[in-house]
Amino acid sequence: MAGLLDRVKTILGAKANKALDTMEDPTETVEYSYEQMQDAMQETRRHIVEVATAKKQLEMQVAALQQKVDQYDQDARDAVQGGRDDLAAQALSLKTTIQQQMQDLQTHVQQTQSEEDKLTQAQHKLEEQIETFRTQKEVMKAQYSAAKAEVQVGETISGITQHAQDISGSLQRAQDKISSMQAKASAIDELSSNPDFNALPTSSHTDTIRQQLDQAKASDQVQSELARLKAEMQLPPSNPQTPS
Repeated sequence: MAGLLDRVKTILGAKANKALDTMEDPTETVEYSYEQMQDAMQETRRHIVEVATAKKQLEMQVAALQQKVDQYDQDARDAVQGGRDDLAAQALSLKTTIQQQMQDLQTHVQQTQSEEDKLTQAQHKLEEQIETFRTQKEVMKAQYSAAKAEVQVGETISGITQHAQDISGSLQRAQDKISSMQAKASAIDELSSNPDFNALPTSSHTDTIRQQLDQAKASDQVQSELARLKAEMQLPPSNPQTPS
């Protein structure tokens, strides 16, 4: 049974390392380790019961042998009183043999008691370690929960900030487009209200020549009509104007 606590620590260490490799959540890891420590405590208590039971059995054997020793001692006395020294010697020989057996059993009882004491000490030490670990476990779980919540809040805020930036960019682009359209509409209004804008020539060079020809033709018709009218009125015809 010696070295049981060291063996338990080794087992716990190996299982804890394996748990760390297979588990991502640290709270699950510490809970797993805590369960293993509880299992080790149960195993230690079971060994203590086994050792205590073995010691009790040895003590019962010692008590039974002590009864035999007492009986052989009484037999030797009775034989001496009865003049049977041979029987007395035989009884004393058996008494000596049983006393030797009792000494061997007493040695085993002491060894068993020593092992029980060691296991009991190991149990007390393991209980202290479990209690300390339990307190640390709760603190670690609380710290992890707080850190996890802080990370989640930070990620949420970061997402909201990024989304707000995207929305802000979209709004700015929309505002720029609105401003551009408003400026264009304002410019059109100003041009529409400007007389020069309405008087801008819309015909081609060919249309301008046609207008001049039509005007010249109309002027000839006017002069012809004026000459006819003067003839009727017997007035002298007007002298044609010479170009200046």
